[in-house]
Amino acid sequence: MSAAQGFYEVYKALPKKVQKEVKLLIENDETVEVSLKAIEKGLEEVKQIRDGKLPRKTFAELKKEMVNEK
Repeated sequence: MSAAQGFYEVYKALPKKVQKEVKLLIENDETVEVSLKAIEKGLEEVKQIRDGKLPRKTFAELKKEMVNEK
């Protein structure tokens, strides 16, 4: 799977509000660097969520996790 395909799979799983924010970033031609490894991990998590192996999370919960990881 190419990086673009992986990004699109992750993008489709995002809430509509977050999809709009991503579109704005793309339209404004802002550069956002994401490693292929991070995209692959995200795609794997999306698959596990769809299969019911991981709990669904809100965007607020994801942001809180990201802050705690730093």
